[in-house]
Amino acid sequence: MVLMLTPPSLLAQPENWDFRDADTKEGTHVIHSYPAMMIPQFARGLIARLRHQKPEAQSLLDPFCGAGTVLVEAARQGLAPWGNDLNPLALRIARVRTTPVDADVLGSEIAHLLDSLTPAHLFAWDGKVPEFAGRDFWFKAEISRALTFIQEKIAVLLNPDVRALAEMAFSETVRLVSNTRNGEFKLYRIPTDKLDRFHPDVLHTFQQILTRYQAGLQAFDAELRVAAAPTRIVYGDTCNLTNVPNRFFDLMVTSPPYGDSRTTVAYGQFSRLSLEWLGLPPDEARTVDRQLLGGRFPVESTPATIPSAAVQSGVAAIAEQDPVRAREVEGFYRDLDRAIGSITQKLKPGAMCAWVVANRTVKRVELATNTIIAELSSARGYELVEDLTRNIPNKRMPLANSPSNVPGDIGATMTQEHMLILRYHGSLA
Repeated sequence: MVLMLTPPSLLAQPENWDFRDADTKEGTHVIHSYPAMMIPQFARGLIARLRHQKPEAQSLLDPFCGAGTVLVEAARQGLAPWGNDLNPLALRIARVRTTPVDADVLGSEIAHLLDSLTPAHLFAWDGKVPEFAGRDFWFKAEISRALTFIQEKIAVLLNPDVRALAEMAFSETVRLVSNTRNGEFKLYRIPTDKLDRFHPDVLHTFQQILTRYQAGLQAFDAELRVAAAPTRIVYGDTCNLTNVPNRFFDLMVTSPPYGDSRTTVAYGQFSRLSLEWLGLPPDEARTVDRQLLGGRFPVESTPATIPSAAVQSGVAAIAEQDPVRAREVEGFYRDLDRAIGSITQKLKPGAMCAWVVANRTVKRVELATNTIIAELSSARGYELVEDLTRNIPNKRMPLANSPSNVPGDIGATMTQEHMLILRYHGSLA
């Protein structure tokens, strides 16, 4: 079903937002894994809900776009999508997911590439494997050799969009054939006894992934072409959004990090090996987590300047137990406040916004991020329309953690998300 063909007022509004049994890998959503992705059915329903409130909407911004789930669904509904992110890998994934490619060109180039990736060709290849710190710790020598062979074949593809798609299949392969534990976003090495038995077929892994990506792109090709304008994806810090136009957007849908990457979802660690293989300098490939919200440790503690009573009370309660941890938490919410201020400058008066967040518990102090965003937004001229909740059925997040780092001291983590619907009433001034 192509949603943009249906009037916004008639779009179905989900009664159950969990989508527990949904196919989350339909179309281009099959392209590349990424931490804590919003599932497409959820993004689709949120956009429809906002369009029901603002049927004349034409443009949408996702300032924390990640792998581009919201952007794909916005394009399918005929909007002009813009995405922003600080993670270079996320930007590459999002661009590939939202870029239609002529089916004949796609089929021809991929067929030619796959034909060149045979064990015989690999055996005869004598190229030079790139060097980077930790390469031999994370990759066996024969794996690095096969990866370099594939990379050289990708580099000679003529069509840049097909080449970008193949690079994302290569990136996914890098993760699957590395010496990292399956199912982890952080970098943990496979135990030595298991590593001795680990011998993945690199060529077969890449071929399977690329074929799956090709099918996904072809399935969504026609729907991506109905967007009001080609998807724009830019690199930038959400705290300033310098590459995004002011007073341009009718809708905003996003899911920010739920906390700093060091203690919640490690987007940078997830991306690091791929980025190094893709040729990014180490100072860029290894510093993603430090650039994200809360990644820069605050020099001094001044929570009273953040216009949220929930932040002030939460930081004070944490500080009674651990002043350093309190400063880290405060730094995250200070950056979130700055991001909301930056996003506000990009919206038209009357814009509808949806924030998807989960509440955190630090030192057994619950931080109600939904309340915090509502308070920070209220100070800038927003009205809270709805605060909905959904269960988190599929995200790779632990059900329990250790809030005090004492063995056996267990606390609950995030099992629900809040969907905060806001209307911006600000003026052009």
